Amino acid sequence: MTAVAAPHPYATSHALWNIETESADGQVLAAVAKETSHRPEARPRFVHRPLREREVYRLLLDGSGAPTPRLLGVAGSFIILERLAAAPLWQTAVGEVASRAGKALRKTHDALAGHTAAPFLLRYDASFYRRWLRRARLLDPSTAWLGDVYAAACARLLREPLVVIHGELYPSNVLVGEQDVWFVDWESAAAGPAVIDVAALVSGWSEPAVDALLRSYGAVDTVVLDCARLHLAVRWLGWSAGWRPPREHARDWRAEAEQTATRLESGLE
Repeated sequence: MTAVAAPHPYATSHALWNIETESADGQVLAAVAKETSHRPEARPRFVHRPLREREVYRLLLDGSGAPTPRLLGVAGSFIILERLAAAPLWQTAVGEVASRAGKALRKTHDALAGHTAAPFLLRYDASFYRRWLRRARLLDPSTAWLGDVYAAACARLLREPLVVIHGELYPSNVLVGEQDVWFVDWESAAAGPAVIDVAALVSGWSEPAVDALLRSYGAVDTVVLDCARLHLAVRWLGWSAGWRPPREHARDWRAEAEQTATRLESGLE
């Protein structure tokens, strides 16, 4: 058997390789190998768990029916996944795939129901939410005014049922094929409210595309969706000093926090 490896074109903070193997009988297998233990320098330590993604694929996703690449094997800290004929969502016209993405997300949350006690998952509890606001205030003291509305938003999120969520379901972590949608990069998998994934997925989308996704996903309370949007904005404001997102993540999170908080000040009363 022969094997050829080359850097993956969409690699960001983790080592990612395209691999092709050819067996003696001429069969070719295309795969992707990802290193799952490395902590990127800008990633907060408290959200990093070495090998979390490996365990998520091995113990939760494998055989679940969730729309993710098939796990082909594990080699130390590397996971070997099938290589899909797909492109990241940020390279795709969102309006054309919004309904498919909503259905895929619903399928994912349903497929992983009942696994929220897995010890390797992050947990969206009260201390987790509070920590992000503290970090945001340290990095930018002018965000202090968000405190009361953020606390109310988090209290509302804490009343939501826990499911297994992706945790960072942004366009670079969604692959789109001719018919299907897949979710990748599960290093922030967590037990949290489903609406966190919904809010991340629709960040920056047009209203018609958001509506299409929500119709296909199922009923989502718009106030709770704004609570999740506020949390995500505060999270990125508190992510890391000097951190700049990849262009597919680029967004004015301060403006997002201010606008969402303003809507929530009356909506949460």
